[in-house]
Amino acid sequence: MAAPKRPSLTNLAVQKLAPAAAAAAAPAEPVASPAAPAAVRAPVPRRSPPDMKTVQVRINKRGWSTLRNLASDRDMPLEALMVEALNDVLLKHGQPPIVERRTGERGTEGRDEE
Repeated sequence: MAAPKRPSLTNLAVQKLAPAAAAAAAPAEPVASPAAPAAVRAPVPRRSPPDMKTVQVRINKRGWSTLRNLASDRDMPLEALMVEALNDVLLKHGQPPIVERRTGERGTEGRDEE
């Protein structure tokens, strides 16, 4: 006699309902009283504007340390220093310096224009 077949992991997984079916299956939520705490929302990740791109560069540790110290000595974020360097490369090759920093909560610190 053969042993019975073991269930697969997919049989043990919680089945997800379609949004319409989930709404129909979910019990009606009670009306919150004014004394009840508000529902905690998960943080929404910030997204860059669609016209902004991220650049990643791998450099050696000595170079990183020197650039970080230079930015600190100039009292500016490393991102601002990198934008300045990219604009210098554009000027060196006869192109207009059009690289700009992102704007927003994390992109406005140390800006010279303001």
